Amino acid sequence: MKANELSNQELLYTIEKLRVELILIGISNGLTHKKTIEISKQLDTYIAKYLSLINY
Repeated sequence: MKANELSNQELLYTIEKLRVELILIGISNGLTHKKTIEISKQLDTYIAKYLSLINY
């Protein structure tokens, strides 16, 4: 599901899920691994969307 299709609660849940996934992948694969960077970019997108919703 895309970031702009989620409610605030769904965004928070997705952010937390991606945060945990990012930590686990970063630990197992390293911080510069392609998958780590991919998850980090996804997390950035969801955080930015959430912040834009709560600031307006």
